[in-house]
Formats: sequence, C-alpha cells, structure tokens
Amino acid sequence: MKLRIFIRGDDAEMRASKDLGERFQKEYGIQSEILDLDDREGKEVAEVYDVTAVPSFIAATDDGMVLGSFLGKIPAEFELQEVLRS
Repeated sequence: MKLRIFIRGDDAEMRASKDLGERFQKEYGIQSEILDLDDREGKEVAEVYDVTAVPSFIAATDDGMVLGSFLGKIPAEFELQEVLRS
C-alpha cells in the first residue's frame, strides 16, 4: 500500500501534509510518497489521479488501485486510518 501526498511549495499546510505522511510511514509502515505539483514527476502522477488541488492525499494499492482520496485538504488521522485499514 502507498500513500501519495500531492503538495505545491512549502507553506505551513504543505509541511503539515508531509509530517502526516511521515508519521503514517513510521507508525503504520505505510509507504508515503511526496509529490510536488511544481515538479515534472509530480505533475505526471497528478494527471493520472486527476489531482488539481493541494494538498491532496491518495491511498492506493501497490498496483495503483485507489482505496481512498482526499482532494484539496488534509484528512483527519482517523479518516486516513479507516481508508488504510480497508
């Protein structure tokens, strides 16, 4: 399972998004990937998932099937936990 976190820039909301991803990686062993929409790779992956707003979180299986998405907001930890448990 992978948690893809889409950001743009380095403001407080983007740093909080990164922190949440790092915490889930440490506490639950969920691989998290930070993708900046200002970078080429970030833009390409964002197009695949139709992400246009930041921050956005996509929880997906290793083969890319989306289990849950939170577009344009930081999800509450319990919301993210529920998606990752499924």
